[in-house]
Amino acid sequence: AGAPASAPASAATAALTSDAPPVRVMIPQRLDSQLTLTTTGSVQVRNYVALTPQVAGAVVEVAESMRAGGEFAPGEVLFRIDPRDFQLALDQANAEVAAVRTQLMLREAEGEAARGNYALLHGDKPVPMLVAKVPQIEQSRADLASAEARAAKAALDLSRTEFSLPFAGRVTETSVGLGQMLAKGQDVGQVFAIEALEVAVPIAQDDLADIYPVEGRSAIVRVAGREFLAIVDRASAELDQRTRFAKLFLALDDNVELPPGTFVDVTLMGPQVANTYVLPEATEQAASRLWVVADGKLKRHEPVIVSRSERGLIVEAFDYG
Repeated sequence: AGAPASAPASAATAALTSDAPPVRVMIPQRLDSQLTLTTTGSVQVRNYVALTPQVAGAVVEVAESMRAGGEFAPGEVLFRIDPRDFQLALDQANAEVAAVRTQLMLREAEGEAARGNYALLHGDKPVPMLVAKVPQIEQSRADLASAEARAAKAALDLSRTEFSLPFAGRVTETSVGLGQMLAKGQDVGQVFAIEALEVAVPIAQDDLADIYPVEGRSAIVRVAGREFLAIVDRASAELDQRTRFAKLFLALDDNVELPPGTFVDVTLMGPQVANTYVLPEATEQAASRLWVVADGKLKRHEPVIVSRSERGLIVEAFDYG
């Protein structure tokens, strides 16, 4: 309140020298508000993947991306182990398959001939299994299955000389070098999938209750002047023993690549709340109270605070006087 611009100077002077304090007033508008929660978090990797060859041998090729900080595509060959020994093993296994298959064909032909001769001598009598060479044929079939399994294993070992991963990712560390002898099961580095990046956000239990349920809620992630959309994927199953905070995990868009460890600002989108006022921060006084004007006088009012946002203080609607 203050003197109108057209008021006499004496009236203005009287208003300025009055014991009543000058105030500015506003009439809030009743509306529905979306709760938001602004907090901070950090980018982390859901899980790292160790680079562990499944066959042993000398490294004969290393990709350019196979270095710390390198980025690779799904199926890209990161390094190659000398395949010659494995190719020879596969050729030998295939030869064994061919030999056993020939043996099986011979046994089946002998059995067929034996059944024909037996029928000529004994008519319609059942042919004994030994005469028909049934055990020998079954043994040859088992030998063939075993040989085919060895050939499949040799082919699998040969394919494993080319080391690749089924996802796009980045290399965090590696010790693979050209000419290096690698042992089966030896860890030679570490990578993570781009899709495994997520934002971890600590959150107090009261704030968590305000936006419950949290799964599927949208969020805005801000870092270095950029904004990214995210979705709350899940909440932690337990509280931090030191802070007693829960933790939310936000899934980023597949095209977002932020280095693990990056600190970010996060705005979580909560539920819609009906019948609220959005008040400027300047209206909040000590002990989170407000002044209202009633019958020309100021009275204190303690509102029910719903949330705080960039727009100001969100409170439940009340009689503002």
